[in-house]
Amino acid sequence: MAFEIKPGAATREEALSHPEERVSLPAPSPLSEAGSQCEQPAVPSHRSFLWRVLIGLSRRRRLISARLRYPRVIWGSGCDVRTGFRLRASPSSVVSFGAQCVLDYDMTVECNGSLLVGARTIFGHHCTLASVEKISIGEDCLIAELVSIRDHNHRFDRLDVPVRDQGYTSAPVYIGRNVWLGAKVTVVSGVRIGDNVIVGANAVVTKDIPANAVAVGVPARVVRMRA
Repeated sequence: MAFEIKPGAATREEALSHPEERVSLPAPSPLSEAGSQCEQPAVPSHRSFLWRVLIGLSRRRRLISARLRYPRVIWGSGCDVRTGFRLRASPSSVVSFGAQCVLDYDMTVECNGSLLVGARTIFGHHCTLASVEKISIGEDCLIAELVSIRDHNHRFDRLDVPVRDQGYTSAPVYIGRNVWLGAKVTVVSGVRIGDNVIVGANAVVTKDIPANAVAVGVPARVVRMRA
């Protein structure tokens, strides 16, 4: 049952105590209730504009430095190569990063074969990519921190020879577009990961993962499909 407020009533309780005296009052103004929620006029921030300019200049300076230090690498426009990036590559290797890739702090690349990375792919800090044959990563991927992707493994067939002296096996690694690898994921040789795949943190990918799948665990297994 609804009651209108009695004229002069100080509280709702006082109004309810006289239900026979009803007077309709105008609804309170939304502005009076909103108070501090009222929109304030936007004030241009020259400081934030200057900050964006400085960030852009710093990114450009780092990219120029990377191009001078690693002239054999194909750098796409707008790449963000951050502090601590390390590359060890043979003269015959091919390394290519597409436009607007982000290589976060302390990333390591070892390449004696080919490494091809699509545009707008982002690597978290302390990632490792090691190729003796081929690693291909598509566009718009998210590679979280401490991810390891390698296309080769040590042999360990014999017990009378140290593992380091038994050589290695290799097979290409293919990662599709729009793939998200969570933190500390390991991808081993010979694996093919389809488009739009999500791999949970700490997983070890030892087998192919179909497109649109979500995979977790050690070894990684598909737990559901995204579509």
